[in-house]
Amino acid sequence: MEKGLNLRELTIINEVAKILSRGYEFTKSLEEVLKVLYSFWDVRHSYVALYRADLKALKIVKALGLTEEEIERGIFKKGEGIVGKVYKDGVPAFLFDIKVSAYLNKTGLRERLEDKESFIAVPIKVGGENIGVLAVFKDLGQESVERGVELLMIIGAMIGMLYKLDERMSQERQEWEEEKRLLTKALSEKYSVEGIVGRSLAVRKLLDLVERVAQTDANVLITGESGTGKSLVAKAIHFMSKRKEKPFITINCSAIPETLLEAELFGYEKGSFTGAYTSKKGKFELANGGTIFLDEIGDMPLSLQPKILRVIQDKEIERLGSEKTIKVDVRIISATNKNLRELVSQGQFREDLYYRLNVLPIHIPPLRERKEDIPILVDHFLQVFNQRYNKKVSFHPRVIEVFTDYPWYGNVRELENAVERLVILKDGLIREKDLPPYFFANLSTSELKNIPQVIENTEREEILKALEKTGYIKSRAARLLGYTLRQLDYRIKKYSIQLKRY
Repeated sequence: MEKGLNLRELTIINEVAKILSRGYEFTKSLEEVLKVLYSFWDVRHSYVALYRADLKALKIVKALGLTEEEIERGIFKKGEGIVGKVYKDGVPAFLFDIKVSAYLNKTGLRERLEDKESFIAVPIKVGGENIGVLAVFKDLGQESVERGVELLMIIGAMIGMLYKLDERMSQERQEWEEEKRLLTKALSEKYSVEGIVGRSLAVRKLLDLVERVAQTDANVLITGESGTGKSLVAKAIHFMSKRKEKPFITINCSAIPETLLEAELFGYEKGSFTGAYTSKKGKFELANGGTIFLDEIGDMPLSLQPKILRVIQDKEIERLGSEKTIKVDVRIISATNKNLRELVSQGQFREDLYYRLNVLPIHIPPLRERKEDIPILVDHFLQVFNQRYNKKVSFHPRVIEVFTDYPWYGNVRELENAVERLVILKDGLIREKDLPPYFFANLSTSELKNIPQVIENTEREEILKALEKTGYIKSRAARLLGYTLRQLDYRIKKYSIQLKRY
C-alpha cells in the first residue's frame, strides 16, 4: 500500500472522529459516518452490516442511498458472497466490476448503479473479532485502490471502537436503570403512602407527619392548593390508622346544593320532605367507626356548621324529619384550598368549628415549591399510564427539564393529566417539540423579544455545520439541510457566511 494519507483523507478521518466524540446513539453515528463519506468522498451508496446472532447472519443496520426494500433484503450468511467472505476471513475485498458472479446482488442495488462504480468491502473489527462489514460503491476514477481500502479500514476500525463504546454504555445504562429501579422502589416504600409520591424534604416531612397523625384519633385539617393531593393524604391517614377496617366516606361540600347537603350528611326519614319515599342513612351514619372526609370544608354553608360542631362535641346526629338522636363514632378529616382564618374573620366560618377541625393541621406545599419531585412523579405516572394503555412511551431528558421549569398551577393533578394525555396521543420517545404550546407560554417579555435572534443564530450554526461537513460544496450542503440551492444562497448572504475552499 502507498504510505501516507492526503488532506482529503485526513479530513474524512477527522470528521468521523468528531462524530465519535458527540455521543450520538450508535445507529445515528453510523448514519453520520456514511454522510461524511458521501460529502467528502462522493460515495453515493454505502451500508454497514453487523452480525446478528439471532439470524446467524449479517444484517444491514444503516445505509445511505438504498431503499427500504433494498435494506430489508440485505442479509448475508457467513461466507456468502463478497460481504459474507469479508466477514468470515477478516480480509478486505475490491471488485472493479460488480457484474461478476462473485457479487450476489442480494440487495438488488446493482441495477441502479453506474458502470463506473466499484465495490469495496472491509471488515469491522473489535479487537481480534469481526463484528460486521463496511461496504461502499464508488467511482474511484484515478484514485488509488490501495489508498481507498486503507481509508475504509481505518474507518471500519473506528466504527468498531464506536460499537464497543456503545456496548459498554448500554451495559452501564442497564446497570443504572436497575440501580434507579431499586432506589425508586426503596424511596417509594419509605416515602410513598397510598399514592403520595416524592422524595423532596417537604414530602418526607409530610409523610412522617401523616404517619404520626394516623396513630391518633384527633380531627385533621388538610390545607393546600387544588390538585396537591389532599384527598390522597386523607386516605393515607385513614388506611394507616386503627380505623382502616372501617368505612372511609368522602363528601364534597362544594359539589352539593345547600338544600341537599344536610340530607346527605345526616340522612332523612320517610316523608320528611317531598320525594323522601324511604328512609336513608346519612354519611355520618355510614362512616360510623371509620372516617368521614369533608372535602372543600370552606364551602360548608354557615347554617349547617352548628350541626357539624354538635357531631364533634356530642358524637350524635339527628336525621331530617326525626327527633331521635343517633350515636356515631367518626373521625373527621377535612380539607380546603381556602384560608379558613380569613373566612372566620369575615364571619363566613364559625371560629369554634374551625378550632375543632384544626386539631392537627397538615399543609401540602404546591408542586412548584418542590420541583425535585417532578421527575419521580413523571416516572410514576409514565409507568401507570403505559401499563393502562399498553404503550411504551418515554420522555426525552429535555422534556423533563421543561416540566421542571413549568409552574404547574394545577399541581400534581395537572401533571398527571398532562402525562396521561401525552401517553394516549403519542408513541415512542416524546421530545420537546411534541409538547403543547402552553408549556412555552410563560416566557418573559425579554425572552420573547430574543426568540427571533435565537432562531437565526441556530439556523446559521446549522448551515455552517452542513458546509463544513460537505467541504463547502453548496449543492451537497443544501441537500443535507433540505434546502434548495437558491434558499441556501439566500441564507449564506443573509448571515454573511464566508465560504472556504479545500
